[in-house]
Amino acid sequence: MLPFDKKLREYLKKNAEPVFILLVTLGGVVGRFFLWDIYTGDMGAYLKWYAAAAKYGGLSGIYTLGQKIKGYNALFQLLTAAITHIPADPQYVFKAIWTVFDILLAWGVGRLVYDIAGTKDRPARQKAAMAYGLCFLSMDVIFNSAAWGQSDAVYVSLIVWSMVWLFKDKYLKAFILLGLAFAFKLQTVFILPFFAFYYIYKKSFSCLYFMLLPGMLIVSALPRQIVGLLSPVTVQAAGNPATAQAAAASAQVTAAAASSAPAAQAGLHGIIDVYIAQIASGGRLYMEYPSFWSFFPGVDADVFTDFYKFRNTAIVFVFTLLMILMAVLLRRREHYSKRELLCIALLLSFTTVFFLPCMIDRYGYLYEILAIALVFIDKRSIIPAALMLIPMHYQIAGRVGVETLPVSIQKLSFIMLIVYGMYLYLTFSGRKEDEHAGV
Repeated sequence: MLPFDKKLREYLKKNAEPVFILLVTLGGVVGRFFLWDIYTGDMGAYLKWYAAAAKYGGLSGIYTLGQKIKGYNALFQLLTAAITHIPADPQYVFKAIWTVFDILLAWGVGRLVYDIAGTKDRPARQKAAMAYGLCFLSMDVIFNSAAWGQSDAVYVSLIVWSMVWLFKDKYLKAFILLGLAFAFKLQTVFILPFFAFYYIYKKSFSCLYFMLLPGMLIVSALPRQIVGLLSPVTVQAAGNPATAQAAAASAQVTAAAASSAPAAQAGLHGIIDVYIAQIASGGRLYMEYPSFWSFFPGVDADVFTDFYKFRNTAIVFVFTLLMILMAVLLRRREHYSKRELLCIALLLSFTTVFFLPCMIDRYGYLYEILAIALVFIDKRSIIPAALMLIPMHYQIAGRVGVETLPVSIQKLSFIMLIVYGMYLYLTFSGRKEDEHAGV
């Protein structure tokens, strides 16, 4: 053996975790690249937004874009307008950005596992590295961003990092990140029951921190409003390097989309109206995502009247169930370990999604990611996490154009109900080492 080989072996042995993470990252990025050509309806919606942003001049026309076309929040509008100035295939650019957030998400999961492990020794680093790898190479994460073209890794990565700082008692950082997540996706509300629980449980920070959620929403709209003040007239697409490339795609933007709402007056328009429209949309008590409401006979998913008849009752039911769970958890024990708090976060977000009406096929992304982290903290969660893969992969396969066997939503919902029961048991069963553990 040459001296070089000996040094290399020693280096790899000493730095096994960073080398593992590097190799996983390189392999994961290359693997994603081969999926970037897949075109889906959701990516088509992003490209229409891209074409509209290019039509109005990119960043210089962000105010006009917000006035003319509705459907996405100000932060996504800003991101899309910025992408028009990159001279590259917009589909590749979108997916490249989502891949960056895949890395941040996996990093956050690894950091969460490392902190909850409670030690700074080699086993904790190994667990964190494996959690990073499992998250980054998860089919859920890969297909969501690289094939489907969806951006769920963006807001979920911000939520995971907000939990990292929350468990470190860095509340300002935690809520700023949570606010950014909310500014990007309304689905951030799925983690709010846990933050509310943590506020009551911890008794160490003010409820005013929650005001950072609407605060960050307003801050995210400021660039658009500043552009509107500086250039209140409609900006034409001139001199934008992406205009020529987007010309063909711009033709796909229908007149109805471009005039879906009249031009708004100057001010903070369009900040919350997108979220209000999302709450009021749907028209079905249960949709393509496994749901508790799919078990009810006589509630036809295709009948709009059923949704509007039972929607409010379903929402009140979810709210009541969350209050009961939180009350029982708060009375059950004075102190919880970080492992138990992670399990509580998973259960409360799972409860919110599974029992809310009108959930679509990727709203479980948050608790699916938390389930990956929990696997490395509590081995008992391996079985429910594995069972969760069945409906999750079935849903993703259908979305990216893979022909699947016909399986009813009720059967998928039954699997998820079993999984929910398992996590409910894990949350309330506890372990001996957790009985006297604090945060």
